[in-house]
Amino acid sequence: MANLITTALTYSKEDALAYFLQPLFVGNKAMDFFEVMTGVKSSQKLDKFSTLEKITKAEASGFSGATGVSYTQKTISVARMEAEVEQAGGAFFNTIKGELLRLGLNKDDITGTILQEIVANVMLRGVDRDLQRQLWFNDSANAGAPYVDYNSYDGILKQLGGLPGAQKLDITSGAMAANLGKDTMQAMIDAMPNEGLELRDDLVFFVTRSIADNYRATLSAGGQELAYISMTDGTNQLSYQGIPIVEMGLWDTVIANDSNVATPLTAPSLFDNTKKLDGHLAVLTVKNNIVVATDYDSVGGADLWYNKDLKYNRFRFEYVMGTNYKNDELVVTADSQA
Repeated sequence: MANLITTALTYSKEDALAYFLQPLFVGNKAMDFFEVMTGVKSSQKLDKFSTLEKITKAEASGFSGATGVSYTQKTISVARMEAEVEQAGGAFFNTIKGELLRLGLNKDDITGTILQEIVANVMLRGVDRDLQRQLWFNDSANAGAPYVDYNSYDGILKQLGGLPGAQKLDITSGAMAANLGKDTMQAMIDAMPNEGLELRDDLVFFVTRSIADNYRATLSAGGQELAYISMTDGTNQLSYQGIPIVEMGLWDTVIANDSNVATPLTAPSLFDNTKKLDGHLAVLTVKNNIVVATDYDSVGGADLWYNKDLKYNRFRFEYVMGTNYKNDELVVTADSQA
């Protein structure tokens, strides 16, 4: 048995009715730009019909039906995911949080107390962080115990590995030179097929913190920063050429901890799949081109119960997850590798 929360709580500085959580979940608005399929129980097919045009002609007698539309499919293979933790109520004994424990035979049962809420929220934030990490960096081809945190299904980056080579750009490895963030985003726009540029109002950049910070430095040096920051829902939104930039701070953490290491655990570089991601990463795509299939919501997949035999409070969270993208013509990537 192992408690989720193991560090003793400080009596003198903590209010029994308040609690503070570490920022386990790196917040971002990536999901706002995805198509999310909910209620999914098994693998799904994404239908794609090619563009039809040049069918309108000068009127003539008779009938001549147009042809030429191709129909293809992509598959979203989903995996059943779960997270489990347990917590003994006795671990809070002789701490200020112990004042919230029940009495008598129920003293180890935290059901219905604020302690249950604390443990549940810590767990759900961890699940949320795992979801974001695995959604982007999973690679089911990596078999074996070392890869268990990244091999349950293919994430977005692994799926994007099938893009045409001209749409997978290189970024110089190491510390970013002045203006490289801006230059990288411009190169990505230049590499975007015409079909993607037709939907310019729906384009969005997802970038590592390293690229966003380099771009901010460029703006600051030119005294133009305010011109490229707009207010969205009361928060600052960075943009380039009018295209919103979503700063994916979690990417920097994952690449540093699990990719740019001796045994990379994540999906490989998109530019060169024989190498590992080592620092900088960007994806330019169109809203709703990336699809996430799930039955996940914030409540429905959670189960909490007290085991009287073992005196442990147990928490389980389950959901289905898989991802893919719709159209090659609507996405460009760039990364550095080693």
